[in-house]
Amino acid sequence: MKRLLVVLLVLGGAFVGGSYFMTGRLPWVTLSAEERQVADLHEAFVHVRQQWKSAGRTQALGVDASSQVEGPLARLEQLEKDLAELTLKLRNPEAQKQARSLRQEIAVFRSEMR
Repeated sequence: MKRLLVVLLVLGGAFVGGSYFMTGRLPWVTLSAEERQVADLHEAFVHVRQQWKSAGRTQALGVDASSQVEGPLARLEQLEKDLAELTLKLRNPEAQKQARSLRQEIAVFRSEMR
């Protein structure tokens, strides 16, 4: 019985630790509406970054990927515009912090694109 309890505690701790490591939050803490909006923009940015890398791999093979490059660039510009608009409306300090972090990630990505 004690072993079962220890196993359950270890598994629970692993779940909570893994969740915290992956999301930066404890599983029972929910995101505010503002934080969710910033998180949605971050997910869109991750998708744009993946599309850009895919286009780069296609170009490395010698295939014309100009159509694949234009889509992520347009989405990135729209994402930056949406983030700028959202940043003006944010009142939650955590959401503001996440928005600044996302803006920095986008700036780094733009510098890597060149």
